[in-house]
Amino acid sequence: MNYLISTFSVLLLCFSAVAQQNDQDLNPQDPKAQEILDKLSNKAASYKSFSADFEYTLINKAEGINETQKGKVTMKGKKKYKLEVAGQEIICDGETVWTFIKDVNEVQISDVPDEDEEEENIMNPANAFHMYKNGFKYKYEGKNTIDGIEADVIKMYPMNPQGKNYHTVVVNIDKAKLELISMAVKGKDGNEYTYRLKNFSPDIDINDSDFEFDEDRADDIIDLRE
Repeated sequence: MNYLISTFSVLLLCFSAVAQQNDQDLNPQDPKAQEILDKLSNKAASYKSFSADFEYTLINKAEGINETQKGKVTMKGKKKYKLEVAGQEIICDGETVWTFIKDVNEVQISDVPDEDEEEENIMNPANAFHMYKNGFKYKYEGKNTIDGIEADVIKMYPMNPQGKNYHTVVVNIDKAKLELISMAVKGKDGNEYTYRLKNFSPDIDINDSDFEFDEDRADDIIDLRE
């Protein structure tokens, strides 16, 4: 289940984290795709907070797997977030990360990784609006209709595929609202992970205390901080 949450965060790479574009990433890109992604990113950068429900689906046709989990993500600023999915909670107050596993009443405590560490991009859900800026090629694939919503479809490919366990990310963006509808990640092992956002609410009122974990809730505390 930890992999599930890590994968979700990788792909919701990014609601408010600011990804910088390096010179080596300035390969030719599809101008239409970049225009849409830039507008999405700029709009997302203005959010002070947000919450959203999501559905996570894992499909592997060769293995006969088709599983769906529901969850919720809440974020404030660039560092504070809470993920609830598959019986787990991941809570970050900007300095400390608590991973609470409800079934065994266990909490794992760790420090937020340094900004130059790749793991932060994985765990911080601030990244789905801005991930395209660093390490991806992208192409506009046309339009699609999802639950009656007209969407622009963009495919993204890692520039360093050898270092990734996936080969393609497909993004569907609400054409009218410029909001992220869904992301699908196609893994090299035949797994396809789809994240469908629902009930997206930007700029909600939320207290900082909502991003703190009460360690008395846990029977077992594992402190991984140095």
